[in-house]
Amino acid sequence: MIFIPVGLTVLRLLLGPLAIGLALTHQSHFFYGPVLLLGMLSDIFDGVLARRFGVVRPWLRRFDSAADIVFYACIFVTTWLVAGDAIRKAIVPLSLLAASELACIVVSFIRFRSLASVHCYSAKFYGVVMFLTFFGVLALNAGSWAFLILAIVAVTANIEIILILLLSRTAPVDVLSVFHVNRASPEAFLRPNESA
Repeated sequence: MIFIPVGLTVLRLLLGPLAIGLALTHQSHFFYGPVLLLGMLSDIFDGVLARRFGVVRPWLRRFDSAADIVFYACIFVTTWLVAGDAIRKAIVPLSLLAASELACIVVSFIRFRSLASVHCYSAKFYGVVMFLTFFGVLALNAGSWAFLILAIVAVTANIEIILILLLSRTAPVDVLSVFHVNRASPEAFLRPNESA
């Protein structure tokens, strides 16, 4: 059953390049909505189904996090191609967002030599706002103000993620918030006598 959540994560990896292809071939703005919606739904249900089937593993959650990075990096490139003016006008907040993302990755690799897979509530809210932002800009021609809101949410969520990374004794996986750090460890997702 692990192939179902893995398949949904792989789908998200494929949707990113598809979005870039739509931009390069100057397709209608109508197509970006379904791509973004499928990306968000795959992000939600890969975790839901993994828990339902009892196949949650630290490596699977990290794969999910990596897929998120690839997908939204592709969506950013797509947005640059389709709505470059909106990005240029929001270069300062987007730079802060990128710096906070990079800080999460650096802290995670310094502390645990692996990609963070925190999935806290603030990160989930950040994911929803990211979907709404790119949907607004790509499908509805929203302006650069949408990126300012996104940057505020992103920096706030990433500050909590960095705190979780700094406070955790082991590589954190699916930690609900900074207040749940001591209760979470990758071993919680493993059956007895099973290794990651």
